Amino acid sequence: MAALNSTFFFLTALKSGIVGCLMMNTCAPSIALFVIGYLLGSPVVMVAASVPMLRYGTGGLFAFGWDGYSLIPQIGHLLVTLAIVYVMLYIVRHKAWKTLGRGLALGLAILIPFIVLQTWWFNAHSEMLKMLFSRDWSFPS
Repeated sequence: MAALNSTFFFLTALKSGIVGCLMMNTCAPSIALFVIGYLLGSPVVMVAASVPMLRYGTGGLFAFGWDGYSLIPQIGHLLVTLAIVYVMLYIVRHKAWKTLGRGLALGLAILIPFIVLQTWWFNAHSEMLKMLFSRDWSFPS
């Protein structure tokens, strides 16, 4: 639900467009991949999704503030972190080390090119990066 809420916020309130939403709201596609893995019963996909969720979700706990409107995404970041813990507990309980390796490889294969693309996009739209971290979420003209 948090991912849908954030996607709605970026698309409607900020009018960021789909590409802008994907670049700034990176938790949502990661969560979608995790949910797909969960629904399909695929621990490999859930581990793969955990890689970007760790960077963007758990990392978001430290990158954003804990006051005002920032509390809303921070709740989502906490839930993302709990999902990562869930997957890691699954791996340990089932001793699914090959699954962990395959999932990490797939997750890194997704994350690394995305980081390159995201860096390029934010370099071209530096005002968006400034807005995102300023806590003044009024969309730049």
